[in-house]
Amino acid sequence: MNKELNQLPHPSSLVIEVGKQYLSLHPCIALAKHAMDSAACKINIIDSYYQHAVACTVDETAYKDNLCFDTIRQNGIYEVENLSNNSRYKDHSYVKDPPHFEYYCGTKLTTSDGADIGSICVLDPDEKRATDEQKEQLRQLALLVMNTIESEYRYNNAINKLDSWDDSFHKLNHDVRTPITGIVGLADLLNQEKESFKEPIQELTLIKESAETILEIIDDVLENLNTNSNGQEEREKNCFTNIIKQLQRLYIPPAKVKGLTFTFTNKVDTSLKISHSFSIKLMRATSNLVSNAIKFTPENGTVAVTITQETDMNNSNLNITVTDSGCNMTTEQVDAFNNDRPVPRSAGTNGERSFGVGLKYVKQMTTQAGGTTSVTVDREKGTQFSISLPVPVDETDKTISTFPKTIITPVKNGMTQ
Repeated sequence: MNKELNQLPHPSSLVIEVGKQYLSLHPCIALAKHAMDSAACKINIIDSYYQHAVACTVDETAYKDNLCFDTIRQNGIYEVENLSNNSRYKDHSYVKDPPHFEYYCGTKLTTSDGADIGSICVLDPDEKRATDEQKEQLRQLALLVMNTIESEYRYNNAINKLDSWDDSFHKLNHDVRTPITGIVGLADLLNQEKESFKEPIQELTLIKESAETILEIIDDVLENLNTNSNGQEEREKNCFTNIIKQLQRLYIPPAKVKGLTFTFTNKVDTSLKISHSFSIKLMRATSNLVSNAIKFTPENGTVAVTITQETDMNNSNLNITVTDSGCNMTTEQVDAFNNDRPVPRSAGTNGERSFGVGLKYVKQMTTQAGGTTSVTVDREKGTQFSISLPVPVDETDKTISTFPKTIITPVKNGMTQ
């Protein structure tokens, strides 16, 4: 089993997890009270500085003392038959004030890895002494509590990871659908017009490069999932020009198949290097916008991508605009996107399927990165999506003192001019 799924977090983090398990732990509390013939039971999780009551039948506001710590220091059961006669505890409010507890008996909670993280204890207003059988029952209950905590933590952790993987693969399916459709369309075009393509070297090169980029995207997603699962170190930084090449390789084929004029204008320093994680976000956000533009632009239309960078003394932002000649977005859809509401789905100009994932992901990713998004529609000029992403501080080793010469890659009917 995955090591991370087995390993419990630091106790201070575990408190939140265990706090959610009160209903699961309640039978253990009731059983402890019954077995020990006591009025109250309490389960505590502690770290180096704090004690947290995560499940109890006691007013926890007054119960923050060293009893739990003393219990953890013991190798077995820690019993205090008369709290009011004990110099360490007699002045505590739960002894002096109602409910005037006199009796305490507890044992520590130890993880399967051997870490002492808390205790389970019972309290009662009457002075008493537990039998050996009762103490053994409390020890067994401590094992049951710990097993419940660990089992539910692993279960919840596994569910969270499955949700994350499901989300990632759903996005991956969306990200590669348009490029794969372009490859299939380009192959069909070659097959249908094979007499016109006596030496279809450029078309085959487009297919090859697009397929290779799709494989790279899949590898990146899988490696990113593996990195998050195993806590591996961040991969080396990517050169910005590689992202530009990947975007062109991915979307020239579908643009060609649809007969679109596709232009890519880059005003960012080509020597800029960005982290692998940031490059994935940038790539996926831009890909989703370009994919949508191709999908919703009619045949023989235009799609233009422009990337610029704004840099001052303290901040650096990458600005991406994707403009197309399509006007398929309704006023309702534009308003929904700009105001963080779900965008109603609609089919592409050639009936392409829409899953409602792309724009949602762009908005979510940009917001999480501290960026902004917007869309405008001009019924005569078309649709323009704009996103601005702050470049993380450690990405700005290379900044722009002056903008380089504009690099434009025009593609007429999908072919590089």
